[in-house]
Amino acid sequence: MATEINRSGLRLVSTALFAAVLLHRGAEAAELKVCVDKSSPTAPMDAGLAKAVARTEGVRAEVAWFDGGSDADDDGLAPRAFRKLAATQCQLVLGFPLDAQDAAPPQGLHATRPYGRTGFVLVTRKAAAGGLEQLPQGSAVAVTYMTAPNLYFADHPRLTPQVFTSDAASLRALNRGEVAAAMLWRPYVAAHAGTLRFNALHEPHASWNLVALYADAAEPVARGFELAVDQLRQSGRLRTLLRPYADVVDPAVEPAASAAPARLRRDGPRARLIAVAARKGRPEKAPPALYTEQQAEAGERTFQQNCAMCHGPKLEGRAGPALKGPTFASPQAHFSVSDVFKIISLNMPAPAPGTLPHEDYVNIMAFILQQNGYPAGASPLSFDDASKSKVKLVYREVHAE
Repeated sequence: MATEINRSGLRLVSTALFAAVLLHRGAEAAELKVCVDKSSPTAPMDAGLAKAVARTEGVRAEVAWFDGGSDADDDGLAPRAFRKLAATQCQLVLGFPLDAQDAAPPQGLHATRPYGRTGFVLVTRKAAAGGLEQLPQGSAVAVTYMTAPNLYFADHPRLTPQVFTSDAASLRALNRGEVAAAMLWRPYVAAHAGTLRFNALHEPHASWNLVALYADAAEPVARGFELAVDQLRQSGRLRTLLRPYADVVDPAVEPAASAAPARLRRDGPRARLIAVAARKGRPEKAPPALYTEQQAEAGERTFQQNCAMCHGPKLEGRAGPALKGPTFASPQAHFSVSDVFKIISLNMPAPAPGTLPHEDYVNIMAFILQQNGYPAGASPLSFDDASKSKVKLVYREVHAE
């Protein structure tokens, strides 16, 4: 009985807070304005959640659609684009994914408490596999170019990676029986995979929270949104709204993300790889010397021949993401040299991933380290060293001599 009284008390407190927010908002507007990315596979879920929240609040929902997939730069919408959306078109931007390990919203914006949990999943045609370790030795596994699951093969050497240029191509390979499984972004699978089976991957950077972004002026709206989501969660309605794209998040164990500089690519899977927040302050220790000057010079030549078309001659990013700077090499992203090297050696160059000689990949890595502020030394970097290095890749400003 005591438990029931306590639960009732909590519901009363929640209801009282909810009513207070509604009274405050009543003087501002009779509608909830949200932005939803129409290119995202979660767009139907986001729009449905907006309408359910508005009904719970007793206001009208106005959905402003934007196309996050129309940016000519494949690096997706920059933080300023999200700030503009939040400042001019809507009060909340729904369906924004943040790495559950450690991520922050775009600079100048805030994030609500997570309301959904999604991420990368292991997809199979027949019996569902609970994890990569359950697949038979030698299994070919499809993975999409430039996504976090490219990292997982190092911990599962029994498996054979098959890198494809898109989720659609990975899924086609699975449907045709060319691979035993695929590691894909769950919302895409939910929207396109039909009867295929999938389970969440319990690997680094595989789990992502869904939040709503908002600007300072929309703070009361964000609090109302959170309280309405709490009401939907308590009634069980939230679970229905999120499935099959995501699972409900318990707010007691998932605090809101802190406001910090960030850049996340818009398209789901590719957004998950090279993340997130710009560093604050310089690392205390001097970076180690992992390569020789000769390797970096050779790496620059190889980079210009094979990589510059997509990533820019100065690694500034074009069709592919930038490969230097505080957004690429961020301490909040928790990527090591080996993480980045595995991505490069498995995914580059785009037309023929993994086809360059080992020495070329090592030299390209040396060039990337040089451009991100790591000094040259007397000992050359080897393919094995680069594949195993746990040195954190964190950008240090490069000063001209």
